[in-house]
Amino acid sequence: MSEQNKAVFEKLMSALNAKDMATMESLIADDFVDNDAMPGMAPGRQGMIDMMGMFVGAFPDLNVVVEHWVAEGDLVVGVMTTKGTQTGEFMGMPASGKKFSVREMHMVRVANGKMAEHWGLSNEMSMMQQLGLMPE
Repeated sequence: MSEQNKAVFEKLMSALNAKDMATMESLIADDFVDNDAMPGMAPGRQGMIDMMGMFVGAFPDLNVVVEHWVAEGDLVVGVMTTKGTQTGEFMGMPASGKKFSVREMHMVRVANGKMAEHWGLSNEMSMMQQLGLMPE
């Protein structure tokens, strides 16, 4: 089961890199819970969809590379590097044209072939500094 669950998370990351919102949405359970939702985002399914849409819109070249995977039971963990160039509005801030690169760690619980729950750690402060949205 672990490998099947890992495949769900891998498919989600591939869809994010391809900017395929329909596939991303299809992989999120109706009763999804985001335990670490971004500020201003709802902790449920629609909040995750909105967050992914915001990133795809603000960073058309967004690219996530997963360096390490761990899958056990219904949990899957990915350690990744996320990069992009802000050419669209992001969290109410106008496009800066600047690039960012941050390391992240995300864990998801998969149920019935869909992402049912999420926990995540990322370096939002470094991202905002690299985009020039807050002082270093």
